[in-house]
Amino acid sequence: MSVDVLRRDLIERRIAGRVPTDRASNINNLRALARRDPHYMFGVDIHDEWNEETLLGLMHRRVGISDNPNFDEGQDIIDPALTVSALERYAQMIRDSVSRSDAFLFATGHPSCLAWIYASLARAVRAQGCPVISLETITGSDNPVTGTTLTVAEPEPGEVRQVEGVMMRYRNGNLMHTHEPGFMEEVIGCLDATGVHPGLVVADHGWAGASGRHGYRTIGIADCNDPALFVAEAQDEVEVCVPMDDGMPPSQLQGIVRFILSRAGLKDPARA
Repeated sequence: MSVDVLRRDLIERRIAGRVPTDRASNINNLRALARRDPHYMFGVDIHDEWNEETLLGLMHRRVGISDNPNFDEGQDIIDPALTVSALERYAQMIRDSVSRSDAFLFATGHPSCLAWIYASLARAVRAQGCPVISLETITGSDNPVTGTTLTVAEPEPGEVRQVEGVMMRYRNGNLMHTHEPGFMEEVIGCLDATGVHPGLVVADHGWAGASGRHGYRTIGIADCNDPALFVAEAQDEVEVCVPMDDGMPPSQLQGIVRFILSRAGLKDPARA
């Protein structure tokens, strides 16, 4: 897939350009981060320099949203050129890790959306001989039902489950959305205890924020109303953060998957 084709696909599917996430959500979440609301911090250690003004400037440069501080409602945008550029760097990071035979760790706070991208990437890197870190390996569990004993009590209770190589929050029979870093913190505790360490973490939300804060090489995806991971990128804790609407269903994400696989020199065996 060429850059021009990808750009058109992003705009047509509203993954970039005039995305469904509106200005009110963008600015309200930015202000919440400026207040250091933990729900919007994604486990990132937000340095003192980040206030409303500097966060707005950062999001304008890295995402493309308006830098007008008086614009509170209406249609905002993600600049497709910034999405394409970040996706190229994202794919290159994966390509470089595959060339080193790195171990990968995949995790998502969006199990109904972004997990589809990561599952395809997990299959593709495995096909190239790269290990994908499993919960069974780092927990020592052989339970055929859960595959893990990792649990989180607060502020969002649940377990860590892994589906198609991707770690996610699970509770009461459901894979669930989360911003919280606590699930990744539990995983990191197991990584430290077992000495198993990923060469690259591919994640989002609190999974990526916690990973980057702990010093793991991390690439992420974030929506225009999720400034914390762009702060992590600016602080050199996350190496690439792709600006895109992160709530699209799998049917809308096929172009992105094809582009990443192509640029990374990979093939998903399930898509052959």
